[in-house]
Amino acid sequence: MRAIAPFTPFPIVREMPAGPPRSPSRPAPPRMKALSLLLAAFVATAAFAADLASLVPAEPRIPAREFSAADLGVSPGQRQPVTAALQKAIDRVTSEGGGKLVLGPGEYLVGPLRLASRLDLHLASGAVLKLLPRGQNHPADASRYASLLSASGASDLRISGPGRIDGQGEAWWRAYRAKELTLRRPQLIQLEQCERVELSGFTSINPPNTHVALRLCREVTIREVTIEAPDDSPNTDGLNLSGKNYLIERCRVSTGDDNIVVLTHSAKGWTPPVCENFVIRDCALGFGHGLSIGSYTGGGIRGLLAERIVFDATTSGIRLKADRDRGGLVEDLVYRDITMRGVKNPVFISSYYPKEPKSPDLDPARPVTDKTPRWKNILIEKLRATGSQNSFVLWGLPERPLENVTIRDAIIASERGAKFYHAGNLTATEVLLENKASPAQDFWPARSPASILPTR
Repeated sequence: MRAIAPFTPFPIVREMPAGPPRSPSRPAPPRMKALSLLLAAFVATAAFAADLASLVPAEPRIPAREFSAADLGVSPGQRQPVTAALQKAIDRVTSEGGGKLVLGPGEYLVGPLRLASRLDLHLASGAVLKLLPRGQNHPADASRYASLLSASGASDLRISGPGRIDGQGEAWWRAYRAKELTLRRPQLIQLEQCERVELSGFTSINPPNTHVALRLCREVTIREVTIEAPDDSPNTDGLNLSGKNYLIERCRVSTGDDNIVVLTHSAKGWTPPVCENFVIRDCALGFGHGLSIGSYTGGGIRGLLAERIVFDATTSGIRLKADRDRGGLVEDLVYRDITMRGVKNPVFISSYYPKEPKSPDLDPARPVTDKTPRWKNILIEKLRATGSQNSFVLWGLPERPLENVTIRDAIIASERGAKFYHAGNLTATEVLLENKASPAQDFWPARSPASILPTR
């Protein structure tokens, strides 16, 4: 398996000097008014990011009691599954008010387990929690096979390391490719509508499907987790997230689908935005589909700060995706201090999914509905990308162009030039596009030479 390169910061490039102030007696021309509105949007988004940077989700409240899984009858290294014994140990900790359940070194072969509130499932160094191989009476409901670790409606829950979770997914991938499955494959960790959750320290490898799926959870911290699967493993998303108040830091994700993705689900009783306040920082992303939003955004997404992220050989870097039948309002997104190496699509924002039209002029405008994708207030700054195939691809809809996209201090070295289709009121400063093929910038609708993006 290819290794993810370590994070290496780059120097901040000097900002361009501001121009002289305008005389108050002279009214601003229409173009200056538009620029003033863009500046106001930029300032508001930057201020929002400053507030978001201080986000600290509420921590799980778990009693300090510690329980040994071995003392509760769970022995590693058994040929037969220890599912029943481990579930009994989890239930015992819960019945006594909660605490830390420690799995010592060794392999634990298990089927699906149900977690509970006020629990810290701790995988000690050398502990490996292994999902049963495919075909051994894996429990299922009407739509999918049960996940390895799951909980619904729990609070104060932690899964901690430095042990390992192994999904033994290869047999599942083969069956999926051969179209032998009628149900969805199991995930490794699936938490739904849980509150005060922490995932820390452990390594997750080779899931049948997604590594970690957190659906409509609140107050979540994910820290120093390593996630790995082969780059051709199908649908092995790293972190699949929705809900509110997330902090993700110092994680390494290299997998076969989205490295990290924020998306919305149907959420009865949740007032939009369904997803709000995500901070992702100091992470290294290897092969995979990048740091994504969507493709389902109908419940609304507001407030994401991604900073000091290294992308190494991902398919995409910053990736926003939706379609006319699954869109919604996505706003207040900030990406800064970003390094990319060998990323095919450094910045890819599209209101089409899974595929764009051959040309923007081939898609006429349609009526705007509540499912029309809307991307608003996006700031990308201090971006460095080398060895890319494409450059910026910003592709809105004719009936709803992108709104208030700002690019500052960015350098992209790529084979092809940038595409800005229905990119709306885009503004950029200190941008350098080093592409081998012409044109360097392609706009639709066409722009006059005077309105082309300024470059260094």
